[in-house]
Parts: sequence; C-alpha cells; structure tokens
Amino acid sequence: MLEINTFGGFTIKINGHLLMDLGSHKAEAVLLYLAAGHEICNRNTLATLLWPDSAQDMALTSLRVALSKLRRHLNDYIEISREAVRIKPGAEIYVDFKDLEMKLAIGQVDQALQIYRGDFLQGFHVKDCWEFEDWQRAQQERFHGLVIDALHAAVDEAMVKRDYNRGQIFGRRLLELDPLDELAHRKCMLLYAQQGDRARALAQYKQCQTALITELGVEPSPQTGSLYNQISKGRLPLSEVSLLPPLFLPSPQTSFIDREAELAQIIALIGNPACRLLSLTGLGGIGKTRLAIRAATQCHKSFLDGTYFIPLETVVSPNHLVNAIANAIQFNIDTVATQLDAKYQLFDYLKSRSILLLMDGFEHLVTGAHLLSELLDNAPRVKVLLTTRQRLDLKGEWVFPVSGLPVPAEIDEDITVESGALKLFVERAHQANLQFDLSTDNCKPANQICKLVGGIPLGIELAASWTPLLPLEDIINEIRNSLDFLSSSWRDTDPKHHSLRAAFDGSWELLSEEMQETFRKLCVFEGSFDRQAAMEVAGIEIGQLSNLRDRSLLYKDNVGRFSMHNLLRQYGLEKFQASPAALDDVQNRHCHYYIDYLTQRSKDLLGKNMFIEQDNVRREMSNIRKATDWAVLHWNDAKVRQILNGLLAFYCIQAWHEGMDHFNDIAQAKKAAALSQSNSTWLDDPVYLCATTHQAFLLCNLGQIDESDRLSRACLEPLRTLGIREELSECIHNLGVNASFQGKYEQAIEQLQEAIQLGHDTLHPFWPTYLLWLGHAYFLLGEYDRGLESLEKCYETFDRSENLWGMAFAMSKMGLAADGLGQFQQAKRYHSRALAIFEKTGNQAGKGYALSRMSMSAYFMEQYEEAVKLAEDGYQIFRSLGHHWGICTSLCRLGFAHIGLGETAKAGDCFIEALGQSRKYQMVPLSLYALAGMAATLVQRKDQADIATELFRYVRNQPQIPTIYVQQTARWFTHGHITPGSEMKEPSIVVSDSQPLDEVVARIMDIEENQAPQSVGDASP
Repeated sequence: MLEINTFGGFTIKINGHLLMDLGSHKAEAVLLYLAAGHEICNRNTLATLLWPDSAQDMALTSLRVALSKLRRHLNDYIEISREAVRIKPGAEIYVDFKDLEMKLAIGQVDQALQIYRGDFLQGFHVKDCWEFEDWQRAQQERFHGLVIDALHAAVDEAMVKRDYNRGQIFGRRLLELDPLDELAHRKCMLLYAQQGDRARALAQYKQCQTALITELGVEPSPQTGSLYNQISKGRLPLSEVSLLPPLFLPSPQTSFIDREAELAQIIALIGNPACRLLSLTGLGGIGKTRLAIRAATQCHKSFLDGTYFIPLETVVSPNHLVNAIANAIQFNIDTVATQLDAKYQLFDYLKSRSILLLMDGFEHLVTGAHLLSELLDNAPRVKVLLTTRQRLDLKGEWVFPVSGLPVPAEIDEDITVESGALKLFVERAHQANLQFDLSTDNCKPANQICKLVGGIPLGIELAASWTPLLPLEDIINEIRNSLDFLSSSWRDTDPKHHSLRAAFDGSWELLSEEMQETFRKLCVFEGSFDRQAAMEVAGIEIGQLSNLRDRSLLYKDNVGRFSMHNLLRQYGLEKFQASPAALDDVQNRHCHYYIDYLTQRSKDLLGKNMFIEQDNVRREMSNIRKATDWAVLHWNDAKVRQILNGLLAFYCIQAWHEGMDHFNDIAQAKKAAALSQSNSTWLDDPVYLCATTHQAFLLCNLGQIDESDRLSRACLEPLRTLGIREELSECIHNLGVNASFQGKYEQAIEQLQEAIQLGHDTLHPFWPTYLLWLGHAYFLLGEYDRGLESLEKCYETFDRSENLWGMAFAMSKMGLAADGLGQFQQAKRYHSRALAIFEKTGNQAGKGYALSRMSMSAYFMEQYEEAVKLAEDGYQIFRSLGHHWGICTSLCRLGFAHIGLGETAKAGDCFIEALGQSRKYQMVPLSLYALAGMAATLVQRKDQADIATELFRYVRNQPQIPTIYVQQTARWFTHGHITPGSEMKEPSIVVSDSQPLDEVVARIMDIEENQAPQSVGDASP
C-alpha cells in the first residue's frame, strides 16, 4: 500500500516502509497533485503547472525526467502514457487529507485531530513554481479552515451536553491553531464560567485582549466585552446568544414566500468549500436580494466571525469598494499610523477570519470585480455572496440565475394556492386591501396577472398594490396597455423598485449603444429562439447573445435556446418607437425566416419524418404564429394561403383546438382590417376564406358539426365565385362530413366524392383524408365492402407518402368496416396498430377513436370487461378534447359493454347521457344509437319489454341508423327470447316510424327519469 502523509510535513511510505527520496520535489509534486483528486492529468497541464517559466518543449523534457523517477519507485501505483499520467485504477493508496475530510464529515473530530499534526505540506517547497505554490497555499488554508470550523462545532456540542472538560480541550486546540480567534476565546470563557471557574474565565479574556492588541492593535469586540462584564458580575447562567456569530443583515418587513428549492440550492453552494464567490444574477425586481438575505441568514452560524450586508447602490465607483466593505464589517482603516494601503489593511484584517460578505447590487461596479479575487486569495475563510444584474466574469465566480416565481398553467375549480407567484399576489393584495380574498371569481384573473408579469416578484407586488382601487380585470388591461402602470409611490422603497420601468431602466443604462441595439432587435422574437435564428433575423453573433445573457436580459436553457422575459420584450419594443422603419425591417426578416422554416417542413409533417418535424415546428411555434400574423397583414394572398396550408398540416397532427383558435384569430384579423377600411365584404377576401375553411375543417374533425356547417356554408359560394378550388374542395369535404354526422348519408357520399375529385385535381395536401370520410359514410350506411374499398385506397395513398398520421386514421376506420363485416379479430388488430401510431405521435383524438372503436370489437367477441375499459378510456380522452361525436359514441359503446356484464343501471346512465349530448348537437345517427341502447337496456327489465320492442322497431326502421348499431341491439332481444321482427298482438306503445326523433328521445328520457312504463307516443305527462 502507498501511504501519503501531508500534515506537518510530507512523507511517503510503501507497505509501511518510509521512502526517503523520490529524487526531486517536482516528482513529489506530481504525486501530490494526482493524489489530491486529479487522478488523471494531461502531460501539458503538469508541465505548465510545475515549469511555468520554461518553454513548452523544455517543460515537457523536465517532466519526463521527473516521471522516470516516479516510475522507478512507484510503478505499481502510477500509470504513465504518452499523453497523460494517472493513479492506476484499483491501486491501494492512503492519503491523509482525504481521510481527514471524511472523518470531519462524519463528526469524528478526535480522530481527525490525530491526523492534523500541522499545516498541509508544512516546510515543503517547490522552486520556481508559483502555480503549484498557489495551489499548495489554497489547500493549506482550506484544511486549516475545515479543522477550525469542526472544532467550533465540537465545542458547541460539548456545551449542549454540558461536557465542559471536553469542550475546554477543543477550545484550547482552537487557540493553539489561531490565537486571534475571538469567538474561541469567548467560548472558553463561557466554558470556564459555567464550570464555576470564574477566575480562569476572566483570565481568558485578558489573554484574548493581549493577543488582539499585540497583533492587530484592536480591543476585543463589544460581544466579548459584554460576556466579560456578565462573568465579572457573576450573572449565571449566561446567555448562549453571546456565542452566536455576529449577524448584520437587514430585517425585511414583508414575508418570504416560496423559493424553497432555490434557497436549498444556494445554501448548498455556500456550504461548498470550492464555492468562494457566488453571484445571484437576474433582472431588477426578480427577488435576488430577498433570496440572498434569506440564504445568508440560514447559513450565518457557519461563519464564526460574522455575516455582513454591504449595500452598493451608493458606492459610485470601484475605487470606493474597500471603504464600503470596511465600514460594513466595522473595521477602521488607519490613515495616520501606517503607510500601508487601505486594501492591504483590509486583507490583513480578514486573513484569519471566517466571514460571509453579502454584497447587494454589484452590477455597476463590475470593472472593479478583480478586488474580490484579490480579497478571496488573501482571506481563505471569507466567502462572498452577491446580487447583480450582470456576471462578473471572474475565474472563481459561481453563477446562480434567479428567475421569476413559478406560475401555474391552470387553476382548479377547487381553489388551491400552490404556486409561489399566486401566494405572493394574494398576501400582498390582502396587505393592501384587507377585504381582498381569493375566490372562485377572482382566482383566474389573479393567476393571469402573475402570468403577465412573468412571476417577477416586484411586478406582482406592484400589481397587488392596485387592488384597493381597481378590479382584477382592469389591472390586467392596464398591464397590457402600458408598462408604466406597474408603479407605486412607496416611501420606504429603493427608487429603482418604484416601478418595473425603473428596474428595467437600470439594466438598460448599463448597456453600451451596441448592446442596446442588439437587445432591441432580439425583442422581435416571441418565445425562445436559437443562435441561427438570431443570426439570420437580427445579424447577431453568439458573443453578443452571451453578453446579454451575462446581464440577465436573456435566458439560455439547457439545450442552447435563448428567451427573453415578456415584459422586457415589451420594454425593448418601446425603444424601437423612434425608428419604426428599423422595427419593420427586423419584423419582415423574422417573418421570412420562420415562414421559410415552416414551408420547408410542411411536406415532412405529413410524411415519414413527421415525428421529428412536428417537434421541430412545435419548438418554434410561438415565432411561427407571430410570423404568420405579420404575413397576413403584409404579404400577398397567395403566399399567405400557402402558409396557412402548412399550419393546417401541423395543427392536424398535434393540436386541433390550438389550430381552431389560431385560424379564427386570423379570420377575425382580416375581417377587422376590412371593416377598418369601410369594407363590409370581407367574405371575398381569400385569406379570410382560407382561414375560416381550415377552422371548419378542424371543427368537423372534432365532431362540432353545427359550427363547422355554419362556417362552411358561408364560405362555399364565395370560394366558387373566386375560383379558389383548393379550399373549395376542403369546404365541400366539411359539408360532406357534417352531413354524415347528421345521418344524411347519400348527400354526404355525393359531397365527399365531389371533394375527392376536386382535391385530387388541385393537389390539396389533405385530399386523401376525404377518402377517410367517404369510407366512414359508407360504414354508417351499412355498405361495409364499399367503405373498406375507399379506406384501403386511402391507406395506400398515405402509405405511398409514408404519412403515418393518415395511415393510422385509415387503419382505424378499416377496423370499423371489418367490424361491420363480422371480422372482429381483424378489426381489433387494425385498431391496435392504429393506436400504437397515435400514441407515438401524441395524437389524442386518434387515441380516443382507436380505443372507443376497439371497445366495439371486444364487445362483439363478448370480451365485456375489456370493452368497458377501452370505451371508458376513449370517453375520457374525448371529454378532455370536447369532441362531441367521440363522447357520444364512447358512451354508447360503454353502455353496451355494461349490458354485457349485466350492469343495466350503469348502461342506462350511459345511454341517457349520450341522448342528451346527441340531441343537443343534432347528431341524428348517435341519437338513434343511444335509443337502440336504451331498447337493449329496457328489454332486460321484464316489465318494460313492450317499450323495448316498440322502441327497437322504431330505431331499426329509421334510415339514418347504421346497420352495425342495429346488430349490437338485436342480440339482446335474442338473449331475452324476444324476436325483434315479431309484432305484438296488443301493443302497449304506439310509435309510428314517421314520429319526430326529438319527440321519441324526449319521451324515453322522461320514462327513464321516472322509471315507469309509459307509451312513447303518449303526449300526456
């Protein structure tokens, strides 16, 4: 075993035998450096470290000589290659300083003191090697500090346990290591006093006083003097507060809210021995100071000589930093008795002290940041925690970016205040207005306010201060209208925190003119962007992005994308007001870049690379939307229509509701533009018609047929008149789909066939989907062979273009046709394959379809428990989407599955809910489907068999009822030994085939509600 001992000197042992000499101190230095945690080191690094003044080739030659000596003595422990040197893996090596750290970490102070026999590498020197000496000195000071801190903790523990003798042993060892440790003197005084030895306690004070006056020329602190007076007067027991390190931090007047995760990270960094300088960076008003004060307060016991707050706002120049620090820590710089520079006086004072300096607002002093490096080099037990809007760019700086408080995406109906932003708003609003309370009515607008200000605590507090005067909705509007609204006249607040604009002005004024121009240009981006976009749109290089990030005006995520706070973006765009032409130029370049981005990916969105491209487009969607909105108002109609077709491709495969809203916004923007020009005929605007037709396309796919039908009918003739044949095909398709939902199958087939021909001729990117709906119309009509033929053609078309999205929808509908043909196992396989693709693409509506339809296949195979689960899963998805057709079909399939399990009451509930939904949205086939289900439910109740038979006969004779729904119902009449086609001799119900469907639905719902058999045709209550 190789044993390396470094405390009090330097020795090496191999298997217990002392190795007297390795041949040179530099060879020993290599071994030390490797053992210290650099288990593998590049030769160039070692050469530079140990021969810093030599040319590289000479340094490498010298290194080779040193390594040859290491190899001669330590070949079993050191592995040397052409490029690197390392400790051999698995080599058995003991290093005393690693053992010391481990024992201190687990509280074994006695054992650690046996290891710590003196300073690290005491008496060991490497000639002409200043870098190694710096490393050696830093390690020496670090280990000394670790032992000092551990001894203080051990003394404190001994006092708690009233083990005064043990405490005195540790206290004396503290003073052996540092005779100027005033806190150690105080602890020894208290230990003696509590043991009843007042004379030794007072003598300890005199010893402390002599040491401080002799070495530093200062008297003991007031804390030590106060303890001396208490002991002199015999006031026991003594307060342990006397032992706490000095704490000079502001006491905030408002509560600290949330930030617990960030606080824990900051505290951990402060406790990390390697982290000596920690910068909390962020915008003005983001909460850096409060977070820093909280962290410093919780850590202050670790800094035995005190924690001090240093406000820097009034420090106008880096030249005044030394005095600011000295004043804060109550150190008097001598300007009379010594010629020593004030900086070095400060360094000497701090050299042996364990102190945390909290420096607040450093951003305007960054040119003097080198002072902090010097201070930390000269005072190894001092740490600096600072707040700044700008990084210091020092080698030893650790950076912790502070962002806004988290804001929840949505608020539950049961009001729960969980987000930090909302908690802060509620507390500050209640502070300003005691009548304010969070309720169902104001929770969403309160949350919206928090979102608008991006969780910035100052913005939240300023908004909350208006609650005594304005309703929350008015506050929202004011914030949207002007950044200046977020202001206050608080007398006891720093002027830079009187408003968000003042906070932002502070950051703006720190920028050079070039950086101000860069910042303005970047405000054109919406959401996040990458460096390529910044270059193409604004001509901005990575270095310029880095400069703004260092000043907390940009955030960079872990995948290399940049983003800007929304209120900062608003502020930056205001700075463009003086040069609107420059703004238009940047916005136009932004538009071209993102429209090109979308256009290049539109084809792949419907092809084999859809998974990759949908993620790419989703990542850029905020900017694509902004670019689209700009193009709608500034580009020609043909280009804009091409853009909207690309958007439709994205929205169809991933975001139907988002697409409906966006297309509606575009249509309304065109309508508003027309009205502003006193033009009331916006229906002849091609872009308006295109956006509206796309909106209707998505609506009909979601089963929202009334609105889809209304919009499509309004667009039909204008599209014909203008000869816009591509969107005309889509509009006719919408009407055909809606007709099929309404049970007008012949009309649907005719319209869909026309749409297919027109779409094929114009190469509408979605024309193959028209085949889907034609196949579905044939399915509803009961012509399963023709339906399957259309769907197979659709599948082949999508397969040729490798469009997995279209293939999945075609496959799922092929499953419906297979069910109609009685091929239930095959149908289930189709649905399963479709489901796998929908899950992969994240298409929720597709998943709902596949699950719901698979339930019917399982039902026909009498796998009723599985059918229930599948239908329930489909129902939940459709419910989350607001997909009316899907909700009703899933409810009906769920009802039949419950009948299969004998759960008649549950089945009835499903069919009644489906009746209400289908009646509300005028979906005739589904009303008939639900009525058929009710017939199957009622036949299970023997006293209502007559009603069931009459109802089933009515449903079966309606032309809009899909045949497969009749098949589902008929089996339960057979199970009940009732022949569906038989006529009863004395019917108790009178239902004519011509009776309006609404009347029948109403009577059945009334019967089910009252649970009593009545005539369906009876108009009486």
